[in-house]
Amino acid sequence: MKSAGLETTTDNSSKEKSDKNTFFVINVFGAQLYDKPALDSKLIKRITVGDKIVAEHILETKQSIHIGEGFRLHGHFIKVKHQGCSGFIHSSDLTTFRPQLEQVYDSVFIPDFKGKLIHKTTDKRIENFNNKPFEIEEDITTYEHIVHTYTDFNDCFENTYLYKDMRLHEVYHQLPVHNPKIDITSKGNFILMPKFIEKKDNQYLFKGVGITRSVAISKNKDGLFLISSLDCP
Repeated sequence: MKSAGLETTTDNSSKEKSDKNTFFVINVFGAQLYDKPALDSKLIKRITVGDKIVAEHILETKQSIHIGEGFRLHGHFIKVKHQGCSGFIHSSDLTTFRPQLEQVYDSVFIPDFKGKLIHKTTDKRIENFNNKPFEIEEDITTYEHIVHTYTDFNDCFENTYLYKDMRLHEVYHQLPVHNPKIDITSKGNFILMPKFIEKKDNQYLFKGVGITRSVAISKNKDGLFLISSLDCP
């Protein structure tokens, strides 16, 4: 799942198309196609999550997607042709890993990056809280690209998802995927994205949706990204 090391350019010379220049839209809300390599340029359309994109060439840029104070998604501009339209996409909406699309509600699709199931184990242990022993049960499911740990705390439960080779922008776009919340409106059905609160040390903190009290993206000592969420019905 590691992103390919694509060559970038600051001029407008086109590059030969190859497998290394193939991307897929990872943003559940779609990738924005601009008429110029600038975030404030005219928006041509949104390209649907999961769609395949072939880069004509890559343009270096210092422009980044602003999520909140202390949190930006960096990347390049990629020139593409898509269904008869030419334009530029910021690479933070893309990945080189081909996702499996899953329909979670009418017209709502999410990209699944887990890959094949490797194994599943259950671990039980006793921990003390407020001088009282509690049994903690963890289900650990290892997939090809993700390790999912479900921990039952009786009144609450925690889910963590450890990504083996994904970068920050790819992990960020996975926030609404594991436990999708759907907003049903007269204008259509939409997946809800956790709202960014703040960056604290090595964590990006988000407000939960529904019974999810908190969501966080953190980076561990091995440089891998982890999504964790706490749910209390």
